[in-house]
Amino acid sequence: MTSPPRRPSNNNVPPQLPDPLATPCSFLRNNSASATPSLIATPPPPFKYPLPHSPYYDARTSLGSNSSSSTNLKMEDKLRYWRHDAYLKNLYETAAFWGNKVVTITGDSNDVFWLAQIYYNMGQYVRAQKLIWKLMDTSVACRFLAAKCCIKQEKYQEALELLGEENTFADRGYRSLVKNTEGGIQLEASICYLRGYALSQQANLDSAKKCFKEALELDVKCYEAFHELVSNHMMTVKEEWDFINSLKYEEQLDCEEARFVRMNYISMLQKYDHVTEIQEARAELEEVWRLSNNIDVLLSRAEELYSQCRFKECLEITSKILELDTHNPACLPIHIVCLHELREKNKLFLLAHELVEHSPDIPVTWFGVGCYYYLIGQNDESRRYFSKASTMDSHYGPAWIGFGHSFAVESEHDQAITAYSTAAKLYEGSHIPYLFIGMQHLQANNLLSADEYLSTSLQLCEGDPLVYNELGVMYYQKLNNATNIDYFKRALILVEETKCRPQVWETTWMNLGHAFRKMGDLDAAITYFQKVTTMTPPSPSALTAIGYCYHVKEEYEEAVMYYHESLGIRPADPITQDLLERCLEEMILLVNEEKENERV
Repeated sequence: MTSPPRRPSNNNVPPQLPDPLATPCSFLRNNSASATPSLIATPPPPFKYPLPHSPYYDARTSLGSNSSSSTNLKMEDKLRYWRHDAYLKNLYETAAFWGNKVVTITGDSNDVFWLAQIYYNMGQYVRAQKLIWKLMDTSVACRFLAAKCCIKQEKYQEALELLGEENTFADRGYRSLVKNTEGGIQLEASICYLRGYALSQQANLDSAKKCFKEALELDVKCYEAFHELVSNHMMTVKEEWDFINSLKYEEQLDCEEARFVRMNYISMLQKYDHVTEIQEARAELEEVWRLSNNIDVLLSRAEELYSQCRFKECLEITSKILELDTHNPACLPIHIVCLHELREKNKLFLLAHELVEHSPDIPVTWFGVGCYYYLIGQNDESRRYFSKASTMDSHYGPAWIGFGHSFAVESEHDQAITAYSTAAKLYEGSHIPYLFIGMQHLQANNLLSADEYLSTSLQLCEGDPLVYNELGVMYYQKLNNATNIDYFKRALILVEETKCRPQVWETTWMNLGHAFRKMGDLDAAITYFQKVTTMTPPSPSALTAIGYCYHVKEEYEEAVMYYHESLGIRPADPITQDLLERCLEEMILLVNEEKENERV
């Protein structure tokens, strides 16, 4: 594969810092849907010289006392340089000190905006908001920054009043009015994203989803909107695929850029469908764009392995990610769950302690602690920490799933269903919560409710083998043998197609064997049970089931052999012991009958 062509660069002309007030933008002075949009011209950039290419460029080089251009600059221009240099170095107090001087000297709206931006980065949101208050009627960028300040203060309704609760230009062809010639992120797209975020915090998820989609339609580079849609499972597997492929990449970007953005997004979709296309996108990113060690590309591979229940391989990749990017928030939940699935108690304990010490303010920390206690069987303690994670962020779905599991393992079906239902409300496009709710109803023998939730799960995702397995179990309990066999077979076909680890699906092979046994097709049942015995480690349950089939066929010697083999692995199994005793008794009776017949 060839490397992607590089664009020619002119190292002699450092790029200017983009001026957020210089781009013509529109904004309604009120929130009325019938108001007429107006394009507001903003002042040109105040900089008469290019800013240095490096954020740590030595100011003495360009503006030192020996510089011939230094004497030609006004004091306000020098102050602007000092302000931006300090801003880029995260010296916010310094930036604010010189920034407020230039504001006093010039009163320029751009200088006011940049000072407010500095205050925002210092966490002084009220101060920033007050500073730009008078500019919000004439500058979209200032209004956008003010809305961000409201978001940080959790004043979501106030933010929506500033932004408007709908994208007024969605149906007015506005996208064609303002062309993004500078290559940055469209401010209108950013506004749609922020509006969606505020709505999501108010639990208005349908409207939030619409706003996030509008943000990407306006500018495919607005990754925050994509992240909200995908990470929060706001769309089903099919909706994700259809939407991402409907975006107008080529109309907004050149061919090379469009391909790059599209491949990145495809690689990050759910891994239950279009697996081949996702793998091809990831391969292109690795080989053509040299992103084989990129965090997001590695995470895409880890998610695929996780969906295939290949936890050991997944853990290897998540461990590599965390070496490259410590405490990566997207990677940590998968890493924690893999440690749980592999029963790595010590590693999970150490990770939980590390997170508590260094990152106590994020919900995934307490999710990790909860998973540790769940692993060692202390369910009350696990619920305490899952609850803490959900209290810290009520939209954090993994905590609600863990909360439900801690009740499910104790057969507390009602409490488990309540927790899973909360997760279902948060992750409307995910089939997982509905699947778990259906499984709880199935265990409680509420077959009607189980059917409803499992069918909903199947509608949301047709590529998860576990959904078909649970539907098969439901129809098995309904004594509908033909249907349950179809579902079990479909589950195993998906296991093969998605290259899932076969050992994880031992139960499905067993279920299929029992379904054929119920139908009286003992030879077919033995065939499926024998598939399980070839797995490592061999299953004593499968050996007992084979023995039972031969027992029913009155092939007692074969039955005894398999019963003995099963007891060799699990000696204290009472069911196998009982079946062996019965089989031996029947053998003795049969031998005695044969002897009696010979005498006669």
